[in-house]
Amino acid sequence: NYGKKRKILGISFFGSNLDKLLNELFRRLRNKEKNIWIATLNPEFIMLMKNDKKFADIIDKSNIKVIDGIGLIWADYVLKKKKGVGRWWQALKTGVAILKGDKRQEVISGSDLMGEICKKGKSKVYFLGGWDDRAKRSANYFKLRNKKLEMGYSCGEPEIVNEKVIKDINKFKPDFLFVAYGMKKQEEWIAANLKKLDVGVVMGVGRSFDYYSGALERAPKWARKMGMEWFYSLIREPKRWKRQLILPKFVWMVLTEVT
Repeated sequence: NYGKKRKILGISFFGSNLDKLLNELFRRLRNKEKNIWIATLNPEFIMLMKNDKKFADIIDKSNIKVIDGIGLIWADYVLKKKKGVGRWWQALKTGVAILKGDKRQEVISGSDLMGEICKKGKSKVYFLGGWDDRAKRSANYFKLRNKKLEMGYSCGEPEIVNEKVIKDINKFKPDFLFVAYGMKKQEEWIAANLKKLDVGVVMGVGRSFDYYSGALERAPKWARKMGMEWFYSLIREPKRWKRQLILPKFVWMVLTEVT
């Protein structure tokens, strides 16, 4: 049991806030629990899971599923209404509340979770993946802000350095392993290697190394408050527009889903 649950689209998510999740994780580490897998999900994940059963099965194996996308919060409120006019009205009303920043505290961003873990006390943290030397630069960023942190890192793609990396991780025995191979690829790597790892908590962190290494500017606070970090990233990197085409499909699925 990993705390209060919140069920959205048939998936059981961790149902409380960031502070509660941090407390839960550190409590379990004190109890010497191992290989706790956190999956941070957003609408893009949900649509991929819907169309790829193998990937859905991989995510299902994770221990804690975190709501890392304001679209899932929106969906939760909308799906409380029966299909029809009432649901469309709820969709509009919830959308306005989100734009005002009223629901942001219900989201646990993977980047924020990683950042708070690295600020909190004395932990052993390992950064894996990312482009170029961003794992190393992210490690240095946090080391400057928390002298008690013990750091390990390995850059590069998993296919190239996989066995050597697993050996290095297990020698270090991290409390937290952050894997940044991008959506799907990082979850596939975790699923394939989890039983070989000697870690406390493992989590796929997507683009988080890009932010903490300084390679990419994170969305300003007002955009994050509105849950519009994805839109800010799209403006900064228009080449991502094809990936965002999934969002209208997600919205339509929620509006027409039979509950």
